[in-house]
Parts: sequence; C-alpha cells; structure tokens
Amino acid sequence: MAENKLTDKHLRGLKPGPSEQTLGDGGGLWVRVMPADKGGAVNFYYRFQFGGKERRYNCGTYPDTSLATARQRRNEARQMVKTGVDPVVKEANDRAANTSSQALAQLEKSVNDLFDDWKRVYLSAHRKDGGAFVESIYDHDVRPILGQMKAKDVRLPHIVQVIDKLLDRKVRRKANMVLSTLRQMFRHGLARGLVETDPTLGLSKKQAGGKETPVERNLSLNEIKELAHGLSSSGLHPRMTAGLWLILATGARVGELLNAEWAHINLGTCEWRIPATNAKNGRAHLIHLSGFAMQQLDVLRSYRNGAYLFTGRSNDQPMSDKALSKAVRDRIREVPLKRRTAKAQTLMLSGGEWSPHDLRRTMASRMGDLGVAPHVIERCLNHIQQGIVGVYQRQEYLLERKAAFQLWGKTLEGILDPSHTSNAANDPAVPEHHWDIARVA
Repeated sequence: MAENKLTDKHLRGLKPGPSEQTLGDGGGLWVRVMPADKGGAVNFYYRFQFGGKERRYNCGTYPDTSLATARQRRNEARQMVKTGVDPVVKEANDRAANTSSQALAQLEKSVNDLFDDWKRVYLSAHRKDGGAFVESIYDHDVRPILGQMKAKDVRLPHIVQVIDKLLDRKVRRKANMVLSTLRQMFRHGLARGLVETDPTLGLSKKQAGGKETPVERNLSLNEIKELAHGLSSSGLHPRMTAGLWLILATGARVGELLNAEWAHINLGTCEWRIPATNAKNGRAHLIHLSGFAMQQLDVLRSYRNGAYLFTGRSNDQPMSDKALSKAVRDRIREVPLKRRTAKAQTLMLSGGEWSPHDLRRTMASRMGDLGVAPHVIERCLNHIQQGIVGVYQRQEYLLERKAAFQLWGKTLEGILDPSHTSNAANDPAVPEHHWDIARVA
C-alpha cells in the first residue's frame, strides 16, 4: 500500500465541516478532522490489527505535531506491532510508571521542601504578611530539628522532640503555636501528595503547651498612673512612649499603629483612617482622635522623617511590628538580656507583666467602666459582630464612637495630669458617665 500520500500544504488547507472527516496517508497512518462544533482539531493516528482486533494509536495533533513526526511515530508503533508489542498498552504502562516515579519523587522531599511548598501555595496567598510570621516560627523552632529529614519519614516522636524543646524553655503558648503550624503544614502535604500520614495526629494542645485560657490582662486606672511614672524613667524613646499612649487612647492594634502613614491622619478633623490593608480583619476603620491622642501625634510629628508615623531602619519602611513589644518586654524583665541597654523592670506594674496589646484591652475595659455601651466599644475596636447580629446590624455609631473616644481621652488627661479634671461630667464637650446613647446622638 502506498505511503506518504499527504503533504503539509494539503493539511494546511483542511477545513472542519459539519461532520468528521478522515484522510489516509498510507501505511496505516490516518488523519481525522473533527467537526467544527467539536473544535475542528486535526489528529493523526495509526490504525493496526493486534490480537485479531483493530487498534488505534495516537500519533499527535496537527500543527503541534508535524506530518513528518507523525509518520515517525507511526513507524515506531508499527515496529512494536511486528515484535508482538501493543503500542497503545506500552504507552499507557509508560505513563503509569512515570506517574508513579513522580509520586515517589514527591515523597522524597524534605520537611524544608514541604514548608516551601506550603508557603508558595497557601501562606503567600492567604496570610496577610505572606507567611512571614509562620516562617519565623518554622525557622527558629522546626527547621534546625526536622528541616533536613524526608517529610514522609517524620513520625510522632519527632514532633514530640520539637515540642519538648519548647517546653524546656517554658514557652508553653509557643509550643501550641508550633504544634498548630506543624499540623497545618503536614495536612497541606497530605493534600499535595508530599506525605502519606499526618505525624501530629497523636498530639493535642493539652499534651503540648496545655489548655490556653483567654488573656484578660488590662490595666487599672492606678496602673496607668504607674505606667506614666515608669515611662519617665525607662529610657524609652519618646516616639515609642507616644506610641504606647496612642494604643491606649485609640485601641488600635500594634501592627495597625506601626504601619500607619501620615497620609492616613487628618489633623484638621482629628481622624485616623486605617485602610483595610492595614487592619487585621481586613476591614477599614475610622478612629476619632481625642485631644490626648492629638498630643501624642504632636510628639511623633517632631520626629517625622518619612511617610510612616514610625519609620524603621530606612525612611521608606515602617518600624517592625515586634520592635515596640520587645522594647516593653526588655523593661519588664528582672534581668536585662545581654547586649541590651534597657533599664530592667522600669515598666513592671503592680498588676504584673503586660504587653502593648493589653493597652487595647485596657481601653475597652475602662470605656465599659465609664458607661460606654458594649456595641459602641466593639465598633471602636473595629470588631466584626458575629452571627445574625453581624449580618443584619451594620450601624457604625459614628457619633457615639466619637463621644466615647473623647470621654476616654479626657479620662486619660485627668489621670496623667492633675490640672485636668478626670470627671467628664464637668466637661460640657463630653457626655456624663453612664451617658445615654440616644441623648448623645
């Protein structure tokens, strides 16, 4: 039977019609032109007899596969048939073997490779910081112990080894964080075929760092006075001192403050607009700045050297989210860390240790003492209401929030400066304690 009947010119001129077309090139090679309503693809296939049955072997699709290449594949397949090998079965077996080989290669990846895959696929896309915080935990507490191991070889005793190192350091809360990190990472690995089991399954938080109770630390009014005294002798930079007072005055999160830009502050209307990109919950927030808060901004303006309220090592970058917390922690410790100049325990308060985030909780707690309604406090904190209330009640309570911030600012002025009255009822600009929301509105 004659071969090589077709030419490239002939193939280029093919047009799909309403029904399937077939053309023979000879030697068992055929060209099939699919109908227009099915895409009109032009496929090569080799038709042959094997075991008494007609078989078809795919030789490629035109024009990705040239006519010459299709003929070469036909010739290779024809030679297999002559030697008793079905090319269709052989190709399927080769594909399965390759898939199996790839799967085995996946299972040979290290724990470091598993983390990198988790970060690339999930953390970078779904964590606001791109996974930087989780990566810092991994680098410090997991990578040195498990990083070089094959991920598939990690077992529960290896996880326990990581957790025990943390328990030896008496950082139980972090032990729970690391366990949670490892669990999420290995479950990602299961879904991606990088591991066959989750080695963290046999360990609960109760068996790691222990059951965690919600943090309730907040400062009393007397402790706020103590804080003012401690800050005056702590050696803390005035910018950081102003930052702590701003958190207390506004209830902003530490990260929201340290990432704030001067462009977000309207000094004329005394407003700070936190964009959604800076807010932890991804929801833009408006803070009304009291006179007390504006005083702290005046301090920051005297040190202004860039777009951010708190510039970092370079003027075009914000200060690290951890810088303020570390500065406070250094001044609470009984013994300063080596190579640190902070004055030990100058910021220790009568109620015990505290952190900058506790100032946010303090504002909420003390606003409640002043009679501010819970739903207004929640809005001042930019909390999102849960359940059906969150679905149907979308009021912003802007007037009530402004009054609450002003009331709290006057209270802080009275605490820190005896020349200011701390009794808001005597100030006509601020509603009296246990004020009536409807009357203020």
